[in-house]
Amino acid sequence: MQVMRVAPVSKTIQSHLLAVARPVTEPKGAVLFRRDEPAFGIFLVRKGSISLRLEAGEGRAILVRKATRDSIIGLPATLSGGRYSLTAVTLEKSELAVIDRPALLELIKRDPSVGLELLRALGEEVTQMRSVLASQPAPAPAPI
Repeated sequence: MQVMRVAPVSKTIQSHLLAVARPVTEPKGAVLFRRDEPAFGIFLVRKGSISLRLEAGEGRAILVRKATRDSIIGLPATLSGGRYSLTAVTLEKSELAVIDRPALLELIKRDPSVGLELLRALGEEVTQMRSVLASQPAPAPAPI
């Protein structure tokens, strides 16, 4: 299985996000969010690394992404106000900045350049995920 890296965001965007974030430190193995949980916000990785997994039946991972320093996770679900589509687990002790959804939306309203940068990051994520999913073998047809 190919592990895709989450791209870092610019230092400028990081400074905007940090202005409205709350810092947290999580131990190795901490679950930040699970697939299908309601989205509450995004995480900016300051130190450490995070595994993002999408699993099929029987716990088989069909998509694995790794977020490291200066990456953000949880963006699609947080922007949409939906549910997380992946499960995020720390791979080591990690220092994170959590930006709650209301604070993120207010920041985007105040500074549209932040929104444009986040849209770029979102576009990269969607393109990367589609590429990985397209490379997966087609599922066997269901019996009739």
